[in-house]
Amino acid sequence: MKVLSIGYEKELFKKDSTSWKRHVEYAKKVDEYHAIVFTRKESGFEKTEISENCWSYPTGSKNKIGAFADAYRLGKKILKEKGEWVISAQDPFETGLVSYLLSRATGAPFLVQEHGDFFSESYWREETLRNRLRYKLGLFILARANHIRAVSARIRDTLTTLGVNKENITVTHVYTDIESFSNVSTDTSTQSLTEENEILILTMGRFVSQKNLGLLIHAFENILKRGLRAKLLIVGNGPLEEELKKYAKGISGTHIIFKDWVENSSGVMKAADIYALSSNYEGWGRVCVETLAVGTPLLMTDVGCAGELVIDGHDGLVVPIGDEWAFTEGLQRLATDKELRERLAQGGKETIAKMPTFERNVELYIESLKKTLNNS
Repeated sequence: MKVLSIGYEKELFKKDSTSWKRHVEYAKKVDEYHAIVFTRKESGFEKTEISENCWSYPTGSKNKIGAFADAYRLGKKILKEKGEWVISAQDPFETGLVSYLLSRATGAPFLVQEHGDFFSESYWREETLRNRLRYKLGLFILARANHIRAVSARIRDTLTTLGVNKENITVTHVYTDIESFSNVSTDTSTQSLTEENEILILTMGRFVSQKNLGLLIHAFENILKRGLRAKLLIVGNGPLEEELKKYAKGISGTHIIFKDWVENSSGVMKAADIYALSSNYEGWGRVCVETLAVGTPLLMTDVGCAGELVIDGHDGLVVPIGDEWAFTEGLQRLATDKELRERLAQGGKETIAKMPTFERNVELYIESLKKTLNNS
């Protein structure tokens, strides 16, 4: 079996990156592995040999439309080689459409990966007109895929309600390097942000509508009004940064701290008393896995891995999406109940110990490719 993947993983041009190492292992289990990556011309990436039977190809395009055309052209050229081919698309949108058209042109079956849980709730598609159009495109592509790889049972269940055969979906969670988060030291500079008897609440991510950071800030303001001693550390950046900073300054003074991305993210997580995820949607929520691995108690909305990995009351607290009162109560409970925090942290360690290994994760992906071939 030969594989042509189409996606966005620019780390495939960086030797010994996590993506690089993962693809080395993929290639050991197939005849050849070719990865086309959507890139801009100014990035300067070139075709790269990852291993003796694995290569990455940049589209080197002037714009997004050009990337689509360049990916199709490169894919058509690669698929001319003899062999049993499977095409793998990183999403059911742009890369999915390229894969679908290549499948129509060459007869090679195609696999679609669904990482983002874009179809279960309306939050994502209502954000922009572009998302509404991509939603319709995604439904079209998913209905025509030979097989689908979903990163959570939640996504699988959503797709079945949309008419996709359950047997045609493989659930493979996003791999997380648990070891690098399990054995970390506390970041002392983060730890020093709080005074004695103050609780440190942390969140990390892009400042975009999806993360619903306004909900978290409101809930934090509520617990401050109740007299709790706490600080909120928000790490990341994004298009809503200035808006969020202005809003936070107006309601909480110096209690909310913004920081740019940090190298030692695991150490920062370790220093926090509570990790809070307020998202409207997540595909899996790898940060939740990382949080459990470092042993920090987790409060999250009912998205991604909630109900599958994070079980309410066992290894985290799970509250309804967009529910300010429930989120406030969750913060209150965790901030005031040390025993609860310790119990959830222990539950998180038990959960992490049962997660699939890197090798098993690779095997599950290869199995989904084989099912794609069998469904052709």
